[in-house]
Amino acid sequence: MRAPQSPSTCLSNPRARFSHSSFHQCRLSSGNPEIPFYNEAMGIFAETIPHIIALAAALAAFATLYWNTRAADWQRLSAPGAFSAWCCAIILLPMLWRFSVPLSGGPVLHMAGLPIFVLMFGRRLAMTGAALSVLAYTIAFDAQWLNLGLNLLLLAVLPAYCGDALMRATERFLPRHMFVYLLGNGFFGTMAMLALLNMLSLGVYYAIVSAATASGDALAYMLLLSWGESFLTGLLLTMFTVYRPEWVLTFDDNVYLRGK
Repeated sequence: MRAPQSPSTCLSNPRARFSHSSFHQCRLSSGNPEIPFYNEAMGIFAETIPHIIALAAALAAFATLYWNTRAADWQRLSAPGAFSAWCCAIILLPMLWRFSVPLSGGPVLHMAGLPIFVLMFGRRLAMTGAALSVLAYTIAFDAQWLNLGLNLLLLAVLPAYCGDALMRATERFLPRHMFVYLLGNGFFGTMAMLALLNMLSLGVYYAIVSAATASGDALAYMLLLSWGESFLTGLLLTMFTVYRPEWVLTFDDNVYLRGK
């Protein structure tokens, strides 16, 4: 086991600042409650979860990812700039997850960045890309490998299926118009997706990790953060659809523009 570090070492060592285990050791050794213990709300990277849950989640996640990766239409990434945009999203997601807001005695809230990924590339490509982001985050920030399967479910599999279901519902039940696509998916759909996923993630966190710290404040802050991210997602989707439509693989000109 790694020896606990002093508070001065924790604050001066860059690796210690970005290591989950180091954060925990710093708090144990220094007793300083102001040093945050990074348990992300959308994923569980720092805490140890029961092995049976980790195994079941890993089997479900890997099986789902294998099927979706094989069935993905990789040729669609051959559009100008599409593959580069897909790779950029994979790189940016772990960085985005590090910009977080710690709650007292609870998890850390952060933007998800997943709705725009699903809206741009569809379920299968977004799921594969988000899975690579989870893997990169686990490697770069010394996260728990035991939790990889559960994090893949929370940050790749469920967001992809949820976003795909909302897009299908918008296309089926609402008029096929460009503004319906942009507002229905980019704002309202994103808000519903984030609220559902974040509530599920908080529920998993409190059920598996720390039920004693459950608080209504976390849910309220999470909904506020989801509201703000939905605005940003709608703005980005509009910009990409207008100026870089080749990046938005879920937008079909024949459906939303022809004859309008």
